Amino acid sequence: MHEASITQSIIDTVLDTISEKCGPCVVTAVHVTVGVCQGIVPESMQLFFDMQKPDTPLEAAELVIKMQGMEAHCPVCDKDRRLDIPILYCSECGSPMTLTKGNEILVTAIEVDEQ
Repeated sequence: MHEASITQSIIDTVLDTISEKCGPCVVTAVHVTVGVCQGIVPESMQLFFDMQKPDTPLEAAELVIKMQGMEAHCPVCDKDRRLDIPILYCSECGSPMTLTKGNEILVTAIEVDEQ
């Protein structure tokens, strides 16, 4: 259940960001992009978010999760390809590819109500 520690890190990141960027405020939404290679179950992440947010400026916040599929780049063909399975070899030339999307965990937006 690595979702618990990842969700706590997201909350810590949001709290650090709002303390630097705005004074007292209430967070209304946190948008995150999670790559499918992370093996995160969105429902578990939502559960841990709801458990960890009380008594913080995120208490009323909604967690909006966007799952990012896998994409890789072939340096020989110089093309990006979507992947359904994590096999990092080009389907056209057989060269090894570099994963470019699908392994990230990003806080992409924080919506706040300034008080």
